[in-house]
Amino acid sequence: MATRTINIFLASSDELINDRNSFQALIANLDDIYEERGIRIKCKRWEDFSAFCTGERTQDQYNQVLRASDMCICMFHRKAGKYTVEEFNQALNEYRQNNDHPKTYVYIRALVEGEIEEEELKAFKADLFQSIGHYWCNYMTDDAMKLHFVMQLERLMTPTFGSAESQSKNLKVEDGSVLLHGRKIADYSNLSFAACNTDYIALKEKIESLDKEIIQFRAMGIAELQPVILAKSAERNQCYEDLKKLEEELFSIALSINKMISSGTPVSERKRMAIEMFEKGNIRGVIDVLNESDMSVDAERAKAEIARGKQLVEAGNEMVESGVQKIRSLVEEYTMKAKALMADYAENNRFQLACQAYEQAVALSREHLTMEELARILFNTAYFSHRNNDFRLSEKYYIECLNCCRHLSGSNPEAYEPDVATTLNNLASLYKKTQRFAESEAMYQEALETYRRLATTNPEAYEPDVAMTLNNLANLYKQTQRFAESEAMYQEALKIRRRLATTNPEAYEPNVATTLNNLAILYSNTQRFAESEAMYQEALETYRRLATANPEAYEPYVAATLNNLAILYSDTQRFAESEAMYQEALKIRRRLATTNPEAYEPDVATTLYNLARLYSDTQRFAESEAMYQEALEIRRRLATTNPEAYEPDVAATLNNLANLYYITQRFAKSEPMYQEALEIRRRLATANPEVYEPDVAMTLYNLALLYSDTQRFAESEAMYQEALEIRRRLAMANPKAYEPDVAMTLKNLANLYSDTQRFAESEAMYQEALETYRRLAEKNPKVYEIYVIWMQSKLEKLHEKMY
Repeated sequence: MATRTINIFLASSDELINDRNSFQALIANLDDIYEERGIRIKCKRWEDFSAFCTGERTQDQYNQVLRASDMCICMFHRKAGKYTVEEFNQALNEYRQNNDHPKTYVYIRALVEGEIEEEELKAFKADLFQSIGHYWCNYMTDDAMKLHFVMQLERLMTPTFGSAESQSKNLKVEDGSVLLHGRKIADYSNLSFAACNTDYIALKEKIESLDKEIIQFRAMGIAELQPVILAKSAERNQCYEDLKKLEEELFSIALSINKMISSGTPVSERKRMAIEMFEKGNIRGVIDVLNESDMSVDAERAKAEIARGKQLVEAGNEMVESGVQKIRSLVEEYTMKAKALMADYAENNRFQLACQAYEQAVALSREHLTMEELARILFNTAYFSHRNNDFRLSEKYYIECLNCCRHLSGSNPEAYEPDVATTLNNLASLYKKTQRFAESEAMYQEALETYRRLATTNPEAYEPDVAMTLNNLANLYKQTQRFAESEAMYQEALKIRRRLATTNPEAYEPNVATTLNNLAILYSNTQRFAESEAMYQEALETYRRLATANPEAYEPYVAATLNNLAILYSDTQRFAESEAMYQEALKIRRRLATTNPEAYEPDVATTLYNLARLYSDTQRFAESEAMYQEALEIRRRLATTNPEAYEPDVAATLNNLANLYYITQRFAKSEPMYQEALEIRRRLATANPEVYEPDVAMTLYNLALLYSDTQRFAESEAMYQEALEIRRRLAMANPKAYEPDVAMTLKNLANLYSDTQRFAESEAMYQEALETYRRLAEKNPKVYEIYVIWMQSKLEKLHEKMY
């Protein structure tokens, strides 16, 4: 694999020696992160040059090196040293000549109380802002400086199509840290836009206060306080969810501002003030500064300027370009306002208002910017709507974006075909999420065809995209029961990712493990257990190795794979091995949940639930009950703040715990569990019958069994009849999945009628069950022939009673 080197020149006066050292340490860390990805990051600063006399001015040597660099970072604080200003001008002039390098960025450390900015720096900033139209990066802490630079570096290295967020997919906010490829580069609380944000501060303080209260209440050991603890925990979880959302929204704005600073569009006084408001943590101030009426007036002026310029033909070109640049700047302002609105949690209509701001940006782009610029803002708007689950709006903008990209690709396929493929992939994901599988497949297939073609001439750049799309398409085929096609896609994706991982393991081994895991699930679902186990074992080995170097990033994957392997062992009756896997997964997830309960408590509950099922299957009922009870407590708490996500889990746990009580003849405990599960599932099925009606039928069936065993025959019959009605309806649409359930319900209802001397009705039910099992046995005799014999025996015994 060819190695690419990014050379950076760092210019600053002696007053920022600590900042230069901090930057140098960052570069060393980044060089380590990117080396395995075939990229080296190198930094030069004036301290690195020899003091040996060469007969020429030392500054000329510096200038020669910086002109050849990819990036030039100029740092200022209180003063503008003449050599640093000279280096800035050298870099700028070089870029103007070749329009490629060095890309130059100005970083200014904020003043602290008692410090005074020198006149030379004031003049430099005024010239930078007014003459060049460039706005510098303000920073108050080393972490802020590091984050700004890493965002610029990521944009330089991955100039992909789409929003600022999607471009910086390697940068993530997790647990109060900013991570690059899973490694911490900044503490979120050291970033002024967060540290000075009153909502962020209030949420952190509220979480800390609630944590103390919960610990104090638990320490009292009073059973009557349990409802209070649950309520406090639910409040704490909601605060944490709000904090995560706010962190993401603020980070999204920071990414946009970082992109703005280097975009080359004019920086108006309004935009400058909005950026400063954001850096001070004042989101409401950002929204107020980006005033709709002011921006509308400026937009009309810019449009008028463009119109006048067009009338003047050649003499008006400069006027047209000036108006277009103002429109570009306004598009950036509307985008920034949309993001700021999403971070203003006091505004109840923030999503609708943000959509309006994006629509203004789209409208201005449609009228006056290039088709490429329109495509980008359309993609950003679609991505925003997609992320916020407005699928109708998202689809509309993705389709318009796709049309633009197709048009651009017609005249310049090399430049725009990647954008076509990216938009197709996102649209396919949207269709998959909304159950429009045929449309999703068509989009994935076209994206795959495009990436394959691009990879023919540039495999290094596009083979990862080929593998990603193959994996996505395989997931779609697996979800729609097309297992043979799914396997072929996974296998091809795996082959590519294995090859990529050979030369760049750090970048691609996680992808190899992901595909192995997906393929293992497919093999498990299709009863190919030996192949499934081999895939899980290899994925587990990979994740364990990755977790040794980076536990924060990969321990959750270790736990997830252990959990999946445990399920496989349970399904194949290897209960001891299954238990060992579950126990190790549970240990990891409990530890992760100690420091981050909101992220990992759901996983703890999942493993507890799975382990409870294992213990129930192996007759260890006391242990099973304890696991179900703990899982239920966690899931009830999670459902208090997020019912849509966790109520299905609550119902499943109630249903299984009720099964346990039923098996152990504790009917009085079993019934209320079934009843509560049924109530939840009926409510869920009202909104989403396709997903939850099978669960309603299952709980009805279980409750019918309980009522039959406790001689409550009328109630049992009612439950069976309702379960049967639902299952018949489901079997009409999907006989393969639901006909076995129909037959089982018929058989049990026939038993009930036989036990209550209603022989004619019993006979009709047995006959229908027999007919169904015969039909099933024609396609799968190994499984269903025994049921045919069983039904025939039942009918014979019934006839003996009748005649």
